[in-house]
Amino acid sequence: MALSAPAGFTSSDLVYEENFSGTTLGSDWHAYVTSNAAKGGPWNTDGSGGSTPGGPYNAEYDVASQVSVSNGTLDLTAIRQSISGTNQGGTAQTFPVTSGAVSSYGNFEFNGGYLQISMKAPSGGGAWPGLWLMPGEGAGSSGDNFELDMQEGGFTGSGPADQNFSWHLHGPSGWVGDTIDSGIDLTAGFHTYGIYWDPGKSITWYLDGKQMAQVTSAQVVIPDEPMQLIMNNAVANSNAAGWHTALDSSTPSSLQMQIDQIHLYQKAGSGDTVRGANVTPSAVSTIQPAVTHVATSPATGTEHTGDVITLRVDFNSAVTVTGTPALSLNDGGTASYVGGSGTNALTFRTTVASTDTNTSALAITGVNLPSGASIKDASGVAADLDGAVDTFPGLQVDPTSSTMGD
Repeated sequence: MALSAPAGFTSSDLVYEENFSGTTLGSDWHAYVTSNAAKGGPWNTDGSGGSTPGGPYNAEYDVASQVSVSNGTLDLTAIRQSISGTNQGGTAQTFPVTSGAVSSYGNFEFNGGYLQISMKAPSGGGAWPGLWLMPGEGAGSSGDNFELDMQEGGFTGSGPADQNFSWHLHGPSGWVGDTIDSGIDLTAGFHTYGIYWDPGKSITWYLDGKQMAQVTSAQVVIPDEPMQLIMNNAVANSNAAGWHTALDSSTPSSLQMQIDQIHLYQKAGSGDTVRGANVTPSAVSTIQPAVTHVATSPATGTEHTGDVITLRVDFNSAVTVTGTPALSLNDGGTASYVGGSGTNALTFRTTVASTDTNTSALAITGVNLPSGASIKDASGVAADLDGAVDTFPGLQVDPTSSTMGD
């Protein structure tokens, strides 16, 4: 199905797309499951590239032969064919199902934005199609500290298994998730699975554009690091029977999971990042410059009419100033821009006037950008100035007396 821009985004916000053209798997993908902790190597490998999530609930072992691309579709096919592999304990065993998986580690990774995937899910006992994110190579030494599940099919407990939408977030503060009866047979055709991820703040799950769930940083820790995408056609064994359908005599001899499009949208200047072979270079977002700290000189004391107060505003990256920005102060005065363009620290200055208001704690109440004035980075991304609003408890303004001539 042809994916269109989700609500709140336009086609110009599209920074990554995968349409699975041609007849071979593209360079963004590995034909195995991997993660940051595995440093890009196959999970539970048999030494020849095979992989598996490897837990006690998996009936399948993944190999590249079960991954194919044709007619604009990625096919991950699970077949009832025994295969020798390695389990999570590092022990060789025979798995009753041979299946396929792909991961984008080191190739397509992103931190924030709206990701949507068009998938037709397999149907049958044990069918467990997964669309999930884990820390990528760009996350450095984070390890596997997060797992974000966009969809895990086949869960039970809330209507027919083929209709269930299951979402989860596993992280340092535990996990949250739920299984929701969508009222739609998700195995009968292609459906769009989406997440809107605001790094460090919130994650919202969508199905065909309808919001299904949301978590915020008030509930759990939200990831803020580059993540890779994993898609696998898992099959659950009988150990999962309490909460998932399981492989049994009724399971079809072949279960096919199909993906035909993947799109990632990010707003320019949002601070969201992406890399990959299919990234649109002109649309790649950069880290937005933002205020990190504000200080005054003097830092404490009482300032009178004629006294000069210097304010330094620090940013997380170098910024360029155009025009003459100014800081609004709670004593009614204004601190004018003095210098610092091209660095990550801007200087502003104010002189206490007799008309200023007595205040027990000087505060910056806002940043003024007169016509033509701006604070941006070298690539033209406007700075987030919200952090400049601050109060300085030890610095009092008392304009009723003057230090001039002392």
